Amino acid sequence: MLNDKLFRAWVLLLLFSGISTGVAVMIDRGKTPDDTGWITATAGVIILGLALIKGRIILSRYLGLESTRFWRHGFNLALTLYALVLLGLYLAPFS
Repeated sequence: MLNDKLFRAWVLLLLFSGISTGVAVMIDRGKTPDDTGWITATAGVIILGLALIKGRIILSRYLGLESTRFWRHGFNLALTLYALVLLGLYLAPFS
């Protein structure tokens, strides 16, 4: 069972989802004065980065793109560009 790629992907998705939830719960949510907002910005960057990794795992393992190099690179490029746009939109108010 531990050698099954889907099972390992599922465990990684659970782990990354737990980390994302932990980061979201642990952020201050603006209850204390934070002049720069770096805690909230860092938490958002971590959560978005984990979402990107989870998306890549789903595309490669569950959809079977790990066996096709062309499609995997294309979807990874599109997903990464989309995540960078979202990151820019998220960080814009903090600057």
